[in-house]
Amino acid sequence: MIPITWNVNDKSTHLNVDSNGLGVNYTGSGEIHEDAAIRTNVPISFRRKLFYFEVEIINNETNGIISIGLCTKSAELNKLPGCGKNSCGYHSDDGNFFDCSEIEEPYGPTFKTGDTIGCCLDFRNHTVFYTKNGINLGMAFRDLKDLENDLYYPCIGIRPRNGSIFIEANFGHKEFKYAAITENDIDDDQLKEKWIKVLKQCDNDDKDTMIEDIIKSLKTHQNNTFALRYSAKTYFIMGKYDKALKLLTELLENEPDVKISRRNLFYIE
Repeated sequence: MIPITWNVNDKSTHLNVDSNGLGVNYTGSGEIHEDAAIRTNVPISFRRKLFYFEVEIINNETNGIISIGLCTKSAELNKLPGCGKNSCGYHSDDGNFFDCSEIEEPYGPTFKTGDTIGCCLDFRNHTVFYTKNGINLGMAFRDLKDLENDLYYPCIGIRPRNGSIFIEANFGHKEFKYAAITENDIDDDQLKEKWIKVLKQCDNDDKDTMIEDIIKSLKTHQNNTFALRYSAKTYFIMGKYDKALKLLTELLENEPDVKISRRNLFYIE
C-alpha cells in the first residue's frame, strides 16, 4: 500500500511541501484572496468503511483562513475546499462548513495555531464529521456519494493574511488525538442531530435556553445517561466548562459504574 502524503505534483504553486510529505507551508505573496490548495497523492477508496486524518495548525500567526476537507481530482486548487465545485471544507475563521460553493452552514468552533482538526469519512452511513483537539464536533455532512470514477482526496486550502502559515498532516503514521474511531462512534442519529442543531445555533442569545430544552427532549427519547452525555459535550465545545463539569458530575452520580475515556472526556465506554 502506498503511504499517504501530500502530492507535490498536485498543488498550488504558492504551497511548499516538506521532505516528509506531511508538512505544508504557504510561500506565496500573502495577498488577500490568494487561495492555495493541495490534495494527497492517492484518493480514498470508497470500499473503505472509515477514513480519518488530522491536521495540526503549527503556525497561523496572522489568522489566515485554513480550510480542511475533501475534494475530487477535478476540483480547482486555486480555491479553498468548499468554495469551488467538487469540494467541501471546514473553515478556521468562522467555523462554518462549505460544500461546493453552494452551501455555507454554521458548524463548529473556530480554530487557530496549536489546534488539531480531524476529518472522518464514514462510508457506512455516507457522512462526514470533524474533531477538534480530540473532541468529536458532530455530523457536518450527509449523503456522501460512493464515487468510482472521481474519488475523494483529503485536501487543505489556505487564504493568507500577510503572514506565515504552516500545517502538518497525520494520515495514520502516528497516534491520533481522537481515539474514538469505533463502530459506535456515531451511535444514535436522533440524539446526534439534536446536539448538532444546538451547536449550529450556539451563538444565539438564547443558547442556554435551547440547551435546557434539548436536555428535556433527549430524556424523553433515551435514558438520562445519553441526555447528560450529549448536553455536557455541547457545553464543553462552546467553552462553558463549568456547566459541562456540572453535567458530568451528575452523570457520574447517576451512573457510578460508567467509564469515562481518559483521552476523550465525553466518550463513554
